[in-house]
Amino acid sequence: MYILYLFLSLLALWYFSVFLFYRIAWNKIPNATNQNDKDFVSVMVACRNEQDNISHIIQKVKMQNFDKNRFEMIVVNDHSTDSTLQILEKEAAIWDKLKVVCLNEGEEGKKSAIEKGISFAKGDIILCTDADCYVGRNWIATIVNYFSNENIKMVSAPVLFENKKGIFQQLQALEFLSLIGSGAAAIGRGKSIFCNGANLAYRKSVFLELNAFDNNTVSGDDVFLMHHIKQKYASGIVFAKKKDAIVKTSCQPNIKAFINQRKRWAAKSSSYKDFDTITISILVFLMNISIATLFVLSLLNMQWLVVFFTLFFVKYITDYLFLLPVLKFFRKRNLAFWILPFEIFYCFYIVLIVILSFTNSFEWKGRTHKK
Repeated sequence: MYILYLFLSLLALWYFSVFLFYRIAWNKIPNATNQNDKDFVSVMVACRNEQDNISHIIQKVKMQNFDKNRFEMIVVNDHSTDSTLQILEKEAAIWDKLKVVCLNEGEEGKKSAIEKGISFAKGDIILCTDADCYVGRNWIATIVNYFSNENIKMVSAPVLFENKKGIFQQLQALEFLSLIGSGAAAIGRGKSIFCNGANLAYRKSVFLELNAFDNNTVSGDDVFLMHHIKQKYASGIVFAKKKDAIVKTSCQPNIKAFINQRKRWAAKSSSYKDFDTITISILVFLMNISIATLFVLSLLNMQWLVVFFTLFFVKYITDYLFLLPVLKFFRKRNLAFWILPFEIFYCFYIVLIVILSFTNSFEWKGRTHKK
């Protein structure tokens, strides 16, 4: 029994310490101070069956407050079965900065799409987003300024769920911001762990140098690329903590879609080789499975109730203190109300997702991928 208490005490201390350092690192994330007036930018979008979204993102990129002679847009069509390709061809006919690239037979998936797109890119900087995203007019200029420093190889940037009503949507938004905030804080500490491919930029030369997609996982075009760059250029990764850099996207419409998306994200975790990423993943999983287990034990025997509430309280306070400045940056302080219900939901949810990621297949854009 004493060994268990010691383990839980050390776990709580470890968790609190890590996220205390994350909060400090979040507050100290530096901003770009110089203007980049030389690099050419290739905006990259890999898409499949995006007929409802593709014109919107093209228009948003076309309207950027950025030198029109210093950027292009490349959209790679991944065997769409709807009207995506026809829409792209019409858009390319009226905007000469748009290149439409199609994957060949035997080529599929986002990694293949990005690799092929890069082979057509003229840009020094590859700036990635998704077809269902919303970008502000200063998006390109804000992110590209970070590359005025030649030592910067990758810029991870903020992603935010659009405002949606409903408890499920609010919990999604909070969970997503916790991921974005944790990733940003880890970058601030010089220990990059993850990023989001919906808003990510890197030097094309570094991508080609490192042969960045040399693994067989279906997803992970963002995280594994970051890990490759980190191995050689650990200090060359920064987070664009600026509101003009924010990209907005939509949350999942229902629980089934949400679970499927999270299974897809979690499926790549078994291929992680980065020490910091593995360590944080283990910490978060141990904390949540401990709380979930103590909750079940408390239902069977009331003597576990105090232990459960103690560990739960430590996690709640730790997460609350970390998330407050993150929510403030994104102007989402109203989500602080949902942190407590989020904590109750999350400890069971994360255990379920981890289990499902190792046992089940997942779907993406009409394709089923098996573990």
